[in-house]
Amino acid sequence: MSTSSPNSPASNAVVYQLAFVKRCHEILGRGHQKLPPTTLHEAQETEITGELVKAMKEFLESADAPPWATHFFVADDPPQNAPGRLGKKRRRVDIEFEHAQHGPRPRLHFEAKRLHKSGSAAEYLGDDGLSLFVKGEYAPNQNVGAMIGYVQEKRATEWIERIRVSLTASPKRYGFHLVPGLVKEDLTAHLAETHRSHHDRVTVGRPMAIYHTFLQF
Repeated sequence: MSTSSPNSPASNAVVYQLAFVKRCHEILGRGHQKLPPTTLHEAQETEITGELVKAMKEFLESADAPPWATHFFVADDPPQNAPGRLGKKRRRVDIEFEHAQHGPRPRLHFEAKRLHKSGSAAEYLGDDGLSLFVKGEYAPNQNVGAMIGYVQEKRATEWIERIRVSLTASPKRYGFHLVPGLVKEDLTAHLAETHRSHHDRVTVGRPMAIYHTFLQF
């Protein structure tokens, strides 16, 4: 059990991390609101991501952006450095948020997947989805990662339930903590469906929280 006081460095770090995560998701929500969803109903993942990042950058540079927006940067498809992968062999995360400050910069990585067919939930969780975080391919030195589901068929609530069922059925495969499970989060009024899960990462030796956001297209 932690004995840290409410004002200890450890507790302050948790507060700052949550504030950073919330602002990243606010930028994501504001960018999504700028997009005409019907034009992307059949778009490929990279096409949606490109338009979404473009819209987020427009928000960050807009006249009505909040003052803190000047410290945030968002990148589309940046390469990730990891042991054993150099140059073109490096994996590329779909979206990376970065907060400019002195010293180590907080970063939040998002992996995106289309939810448009019967096998989409498996792809969302699989080797090129959530498992990239669980195996330490993405964000090995971070405590938080994020997923985006681009909902192109059915409703977000149905995909959330499918993903919940899959995680609950195979907790060891995904390092999934059955308690608290997949928990709904209200990070910003600009996003309707965001959930949080917790995962063990054996290869990394540290757990990770994953935020799951579902954007309707």
